[in-house]
Amino acid sequence: MNRRRLLAALATGSIATLAGCGYAYGGGDVRARELAGGSGVFMAGWSAHATAGDRLAFAESGDSPFEGERTAVDVIDRDADAVGSFRHEGTSVGLALGSAGERAYLRESTGSVVAVTPTADDAAGMDGEDDSDGGSDGTGANRTSDADDGDGFDADDEGPSRPVDTPDWRASLADVTGTPAAGTDPVERRETEPLAADGLGAYVGSGPVVIAARGGDVDWTAEVGGDVRGLWCADAEGPDGVVVATADAVVALAPDGSRRWRHASGTGSSLVVDGDLVVLREGDDLLALERPDGAEAWRTGVDGGGPPPTVTGDRVAAVSRGEVHVLDRDSGDPLWRTGVAPDRDRHRSLVVDAGRAYFVDPDGEAVAVDAADAGGDRAWTRELEVRSPTVVDGWIDGGTVAFAFDTGEFVWLQRYDEDPGLL
Repeated sequence: MNRRRLLAALATGSIATLAGCGYAYGGGDVRARELAGGSGVFMAGWSAHATAGDRLAFAESGDSPFEGERTAVDVIDRDADAVGSFRHEGTSVGLALGSAGERAYLRESTGSVVAVTPTADDAAGMDGEDDSDGGSDGTGANRTSDADDGDGFDADDEGPSRPVDTPDWRASLADVTGTPAAGTDPVERRETEPLAADGLGAYVGSGPVVIAARGGDVDWTAEVGGDVRGLWCADAEGPDGVVVATADAVVALAPDGSRRWRHASGTGSSLVVDGDLVVLREGDDLLALERPDGAEAWRTGVDGGGPPPTVTGDRVAAVSRGEVHVLDRDSGDPLWRTGVAPDRDRHRSLVVDAGRAYFVDPDGEAVAVDAADAGGDRAWTRELEVRSPTVVDGWIDGGTVAFAFDTGEFVWLQRYDEDPGLL
């Protein structure tokens, strides 16, 4: 048994199993931890993440004293297994993943869009295989990692001498973005411009224009009637095209840049695209629009405004006035609510199941809250030993709830108390 596995066993109580007797996991017990990635940039000045389906991308960029200007990209799946890595020559200010998570897109600080395909590279410190014995119980509890010990460098990493990779293509946007206004920093402006991607290419929002970059060229541009505040593409199973948020409208564009529909709304970027639905906040309501034609699918009151909703499987969750409202994704029917909710800036960590909400608070503490009809109180809390409390993805994984953090750390926690009689 390796050191990490032993420490995890001691922390969760599974040492009892090692001693030969059964152990019932309690709600909030840490079932597994992983540290994924590892091909970072020394002295990075910019970092970002992106998600697509069950894949996550982490990127760092900076002017390294060893390598010069570099961007490192790691793509990981929800098992914390490495999909691939990419080392790009140049600094970046934007990141997006294609709908299948196989290709990543970088917005260079110079303004161009670059398409890259991360490839498997165990030598880059991305090998997350478990070298201990022990089996799988279907919850991911067998996941452990022998990654670096927290200093950002793996003993097996090739280090600062790792060569750069060749991008698939680069598209210059200089002819369509224009000259920055006097007194503005063009790099800072590009960092705030939304970037999204699908299976066809990447989309950039620059002022009131959406730019489609494909195959190394600008394929089309589309005016949307207001400065672009957000861009979304569906996953591989959803409709094609791109959804655009401006200050006063939501606009859906077809793959050729033509407008499919426009819905006047002051929602800004407080929306989520999930498959064939666009779910947004409108006043005190949650509103779901059919993505193909913009028709209203349902509208449900949630007693106030708040951050963008989140979707977990067939449930939509929204935070309003200190409560979590959980709705049926397809009908909008209210299912349950809680009296405890994450802070407004912690909504990304919100995950729900049939009767509990889970999130990570600003202090790095994981919280589970029961539905109001089951008391509405905290069911459990667990202090997580993570380097950053910022969650970039959360999901239900069998009997556990999983969180991925912007540091590349993954944690799986038991959702409900196990029944000792079943052991």
